[in-house]
Amino acid sequence: MPDVLLSLLTGLLGLGTGIFVVLSLIEKPVWRLMWAPHSAHVGDDEARKVHAILKRVIHLLPPTMMTTMGTATLLVIVLLVQTGFSTASIALATLFFLQLGLIVARLFKDIRGVDTVSSDGDVVAVRDGLGALTLLHHRGLLMTLSTLVAVLALQALA
Repeated sequence: MPDVLLSLLTGLLGLGTGIFVVLSLIEKPVWRLMWAPHSAHVGDDEARKVHAILKRVIHLLPPTMMTTMGTATLLVIVLLVQTGFSTASIALATLFFLQLGLIVARLFKDIRGVDTVSSDGDVVAVRDGLGALTLLHHRGLLMTLSTLVAVLALQALA
């Protein structure tokens, strides 16, 4: 059973990683806003353009990712039980749940920071919301990719 669980986790984390990579590539022109929302290196027009793109998918991707990560959460719990809380499965669960908790703590606030702001509205609000959501997406990419690597390592060791 753990082999099936690890395969399912690999698929879910691969899907999540793929979604975050695509978001990261969309956001590439505004990456500087993650650390400096008022950076002169990112033009207002570019920020508004990327903001508008994210607003188009903001009602589709969060529920998709919540379903994906919710299912991954259940699989990690089942994996813990199936492996008798082995050291490796505890390490995997710790890696996943700590990062997931940090993301969930900011998720709805950062989504609202883009969703409730018009792309043609106050440029400071556009930049602030876009910077926060871009950073959240990169944290999500780190979470899914690092956990995927851990799952692949478990599979290789099994």
